[in-house]
Amino acid sequence: MAITDTTVHPRDGGFVVIFVDDTGNSISVTLYKAASPDLTSDNAVARAKALLAVALEAPKTDSPRQKNPALLEEELEEGLEDTFPASDPVSVTGTSVAHPKTGH
Repeated sequence: MAITDTTVHPRDGGFVVIFVDDTGNSISVTLYKAASPDLTSDNAVARAKALLAVALEAPKTDSPRQKNPALLEEELEEGLEDTFPASDPVSVTGTSVAHPKTGH
């Protein structure tokens, strides 16, 4: 995948930067002058790329587990207890039923 087109459109006190890839998919970034007073159409693409880079580096989730390793450890212990004894072999039983026509 490669970015094949980038456009900048003025919008309500800022700009929308649209990146389009070679398959026709696109992603847009909205930038506001109120947040960046020195924002111009000339530097909007660079600002949009920087914002996307930050977004890609951000954690994928904001779950309590990521913030509290002790909670993750507790959940792991509970899961292990729920599956105990996992090392016991599976018992296999077979049944034999005589075929009604042959009796075997």
